[in-house]
Amino acid sequence: MKLYRIPLARGLLLAPMSGYTNWPMRVLCRRFGAELCYTEMISSSGLIRKTRNTRALLARPAEDSPLVAQIFTASPGEAGLAARMVEDAGFDGIDINMGCPVKKIVYKGAGAALMRDVDRAVRLCLSVKGAVSIPVSAKIRAGWDQESINAPEMASRLQETGIDCLILHPRTRAEMYRGVPRWDLLPAVKEQLLLPVVASGNIHSPRDTLALSGLGADAFMVGRASVGNPWIFRELSGGPAPTAEERCEVMLEHLDLLCSLMGVERGIRFMRKYLSAYVRGLPEATRFRRVACTTDGLPELKGVIKGFVSDHCLC
Repeated sequence: MKLYRIPLARGLLLAPMSGYTNWPMRVLCRRFGAELCYTEMISSSGLIRKTRNTRALLARPAEDSPLVAQIFTASPGEAGLAARMVEDAGFDGIDINMGCPVKKIVYKGAGAALMRDVDRAVRLCLSVKGAVSIPVSAKIRAGWDQESINAPEMASRLQETGIDCLILHPRTRAEMYRGVPRWDLLPAVKEQLLLPVVASGNIHSPRDTLALSGLGADAFMVGRASVGNPWIFRELSGGPAPTAEERCEVMLEHLDLLCSLMGVERGIRFMRKYLSAYVRGLPEATRFRRVACTTDGLPELKGVIKGFVSDHCLC
């Protein structure tokens, strides 16, 4: 199959996650089977104003490809301008965020707020499609709350704008990331569309992808399950879980990549958000997290990681 004109063998995508999916994480996930990745959510306003932090989200090494940029805004005019900047930067596609439930995004009328303003969502898609020649997608939720489930109707309206695929996270904004995804919505959304539909939410095993494929999903977007676990893409393809030695090597490499991107001090601090996930379920994980997250020097932190592995005969 193809998404964003890109041939995909298994349809395994790394989700856009603010504060997580920078290029070091994307590069590692690609190594283990992520076929297509997305940037962190990017402010269209920030791009247009050329703020340093926003522009930095566009930076990536050559091996971080193919790559789709996800933008958010409530302004069709801003959306078109930002889309042209993304295309000029060499990205393979643009995704419009219509699902972020975070208050500061919703307050601006962007993200999941668009589930309550379908006309504005349509105008955003039309503006972006009219501004660029690269493929465009939209990521939506089930609806705003349980009383306003409107994903099928919104999907149909968005298809009319000419977008190239739709991504569905079947929770409402009110649910945030809690509860069980309403995958019963997927067939209803799929039957409205001729374009590909990507399933996003609670994908952990080949059993999940098989079930979602049966409901009509054309591809699968993995989010939180990939944090500290780039091997999930290999496992979703039928491959093995990581060996302890492999886990240790990737943790150290992830740390080095973050330090190369951010500088040593900030890279170490940033790595702390991944450390807990990398050792989840392992013996003495709580003690490791306590020590690792209070260690400041790079050689010292690497020593803590290696010592944890060695002390527990993990490799």
